[in-house]
Amino acid sequence: MNGIFEHQIKIKKLETFTTRYVSAVRLTMEDGSQGWGQMSTYCANITSKIFHQQIAPHVLGKEFNDFMDMGNLIMEREHKFPGSYVLRALAGLDTALWDWLGRKEELPVTNLIGGTVGKVPVYASSMKRDITPEDEANRFMK
Repeated sequence: MNGIFEHQIKIKKLETFTTRYVSAVRLTMEDGSQGWGQMSTYCANITSKIFHQQIAPHVLGKEFNDFMDMGNLIMEREHKFPGSYVLRALAGLDTALWDWLGRKEELPVTNLIGGTVGKVPVYASSMKRDITPEDEANRFMK
């Protein structure tokens, strides 16, 4: 997406809230507006360290108006680390930016990426092996 936001704004602050299994990203822009994102799950504590060391320094204080440019900048700067953890961390920034843009434009992110809001088929699994599929479905419906 090129030039999706008509006026440029700088990223002021990036924070993470992390456990071993999940990490949320709070993005704050220079005008105080915010967006929330999530890095890939599992070993999120490691991913959070990567985020602060290899993602945040490239974007803090930078003007934002294009998702691809920002992602490409990070991947270019981190060209020796093209693997899973950098991409897992980048997902936190990407989803926070989409959330921020959706809030700013007062639109669901679904609309921003060309979709429509509606019912979505859901799949859920706790990966438990000591419960029947029927009991698992009932547990999730509660």
